[in-house]
Amino acid sequence: MRRLLSVGAVTLSAGLLIALLVGGGAAVPSARADTTGTPTQVSAFGCLSNGGHVTRPAGSTIIIRQGVGEQTLGILQNYLQAQTTITSVNDAQMVDVSDQWGAPVFVPQGFWLATIEVPTGVTLAQPGDQMRFTFAEVLATKVPEVFNPAAGGQPGQPLPNGPGLVFGGTCTVTAT
Repeated sequence: MRRLLSVGAVTLSAGLLIALLVGGGAAVPSARADTTGTPTQVSAFGCLSNGGHVTRPAGSTIIIRQGVGEQTLGILQNYLQAQTTITSVNDAQMVDVSDQWGAPVFVPQGFWLATIEVPTGVTLAQPGDQMRFTFAEVLATKVPEVFNPAAGGQPGQPLPNGPGLVFGGTCTVTAT
């Protein structure tokens, strides 16, 4: 069962398309490009599910985090082999970070989990500072989904994901 994970929360995704692949729009108050603040994770899927905006305390150095879970190790490995993950920070060129996914681990909730953490190098020093990141996962081939109630599936009914965009969009992080 593929799960796109917010930090600490599990949400299901198959077929979810958030089509904003390019950041755009208004200028944002500048954030420092450094890592002297407190490392703070922002879930890509969690932010996009929250309308593309989250807040973090001033002094946070932002780390983009994403997780993918599957019922079987084989399906998760197939997913990781088929995926391309790209990111952009503050509307810079998209960068391929596909090789930064960690090794799958079996978690107590009963599924296999792989995560990626992408340091942005941006510290939101003052309240009101903002940064923006774009995150997308694309599959090169079909990857089976064993059980996915989010897509109307029933236990044991395989539903394919891909090829194409699994999810993506732009997230604005504002310091409070």
